[in-house]
Amino acid sequence: MRTLKIFVSAMLCSGFFNVAAFADEFGTEEEAKALLQRAIAILQVDKSRAMEMFTSGDGGLIQKDLYVFCFSRDGTVTAHPGSVGVNLFENGATDLKGNPLGKTLWNAAQPGGSGEVTYNTWRATTGSPEEFKKTTFVRRIMGQVCGVGYYPRT
Repeated sequence: MRTLKIFVSAMLCSGFFNVAAFADEFGTEEEAKALLQRAIAILQVDKSRAMEMFTSGDGGLIQKDLYVFCFSRDGTVTAHPGSVGVNLFENGATDLKGNPLGKTLWNAAQPGGSGEVTYNTWRATTGSPEEFKKTTFVRRIMGQVCGVGYYPRT
């Protein structure tokens, strides 16, 4: 009986640590929203420097699997850790269901306001071919849309 209790305790602890590791690796909804708010504040002070910071991650602007991206009204990515200059409208960027991602994100961010889009994609930071839902919070500001996306826990 004592052995069974030890085994069950070990399994519970093991499960707890896996959840804790998951929490350390992936950003949450609250963290994504906070990162976007912080990015918008930086953008309002110095747009040029903000684009550099968003792309490089300077100042803690890449957190766990969260990062800031921006694209202009013609679809050209102006800030992203790896895709600056790509045109989201012309390159056929879609989610896994074939929906046009760039235009969907642009339209979700009402002029002067914000929005969110949930879509299916791969989790690029893990390299896993598994399909995941991702929610991206977007805000249209200064002639472009900026956003931060996270993977909701299911």
